[in-house]
Amino acid sequence: MADPRLKVTSIRAIVPFKLVVTFSDGSSGTFNAAPMIAERGEGTEPLRDRRFFGTVELANGKPIWPNHFDLSPGWLREEMEKRGELQLPLPVRRKR
Repeated sequence: MADPRLKVTSIRAIVPFKLVVTFSDGSSGTFNAAPMIAERGEGTEPLRDRRFFGTVELANGKPIWPNHFDLSPGWLREEMEKRGELQLPLPVRRKR
């Protein structure tokens, strides 16, 4: 189960239909949104326009578009992990 405190700390849309994402736990990666926006739905329909897709912003740690379609940070991280798109932060090494 995803951590409910998880947030997206930075996001940037790149062509075609990908999001470069960093999470509050230090993990990051590039999410391929094409399969998500290929699904029929009122919220995803406008995202098929590349310019509109590029208008993604962060609101309270969640990616959101002007049509109020948003992504749960937990769902996004889980999807990226399943697809092999997630990079985990390197462990901090302590000096001895």
